Amino acid sequence: MNSKTMFRLSFHAFSAVMYFCALVRYEYLPPMPHVRSHEHYAGRFKYLTYWNLIVQFLFFAAACIIDLMKTSTGSFYRVTRIRDKIYAGIVLPYGIFVVFMFWGLYAIDRELIFPKVLETIFPAWLNHVSHTVILPVLLIETYIVKHRHPRRVEGLKYAAAFGLVYMIWILYLAIAMNIWVYPVLRILNWPQKVVFFVLSIMVQFFMYLMGEKINSLCHGETIVFKTK
Repeated sequence: MNSKTMFRLSFHAFSAVMYFCALVRYEYLPPMPHVRSHEHYAGRFKYLTYWNLIVQFLFFAAACIIDLMKTSTGSFYRVTRIRDKIYAGIVLPYGIFVVFMFWGLYAIDRELIFPKVLETIFPAWLNHVSHTVILPVLLIETYIVKHRHPRRVEGLKYAAAFGLVYMIWILYLAIAMNIWVYPVLRILNWPQKVVFFVLSIMVQFFMYLMGEKINSLCHGETIVFKTK
C-alpha cells in the first residue's frame, strides 16, 4: 500500500470514527429543554442534521471498505460507480446544505435554529462536528478522491428524492403530531412555509451544482458526465 492510498484510508477511517462518536454522543443527550413534552417524539431523528450525520458516517465507513478492496474487476467498478452517485447526489450537496443553512440562520437569529438554551446540554464539539467540520472534510474528500459525477439530471434526482423524503417526514410530524421540527417553521404562516420549502429545494439544487463545480475544479471537466 503506497503512501497516497494509506493517507486516503487513514482519512476515511478518521472521518468515519469521528461521525460515529458524534452519533453515539447524541444517544446521551438529555431531552431538549425548550420543547413541549409531546415534541420529544422521534427525538434526534426529527432533524436533518442527524440524518446527515448518519449519511456521512455510512459513506466514510463504506469508503474504508472500498479502500481495502485491491481488485479492479468489473464488480469493483460497479461499487465505485454507486459510491460516486451517492456522494454526488446526497453526501456532498446535503453536507454543504446543512452547514450553510445552519450557520446562515444562526447569523440571522440563532433562536430560529439553535436556541441559546441548548448550549447547556449540547457540547460545542458536537455542534461543530454536526454543522462545521463536515464542509472541510467533504472538500478534502473531493480533492483526494476522483468521484465521477453522474449525468446532472440523474444526480439531481438523487438529491430531490432524499430531500422529498425528509420534507414528507417533517410535514407528517407537523400535521399529524403538531410538532414543528425547527423554530423558524413554527413562526411562519403557511404561505411563508411554502416559500421556505421551495427556497430550500432551490438551495439544495444549487448545492448540487456547487459540488459538481468543486469536483470539476479539482479533477477537470471530464469528471462530470455531460451526455443526457
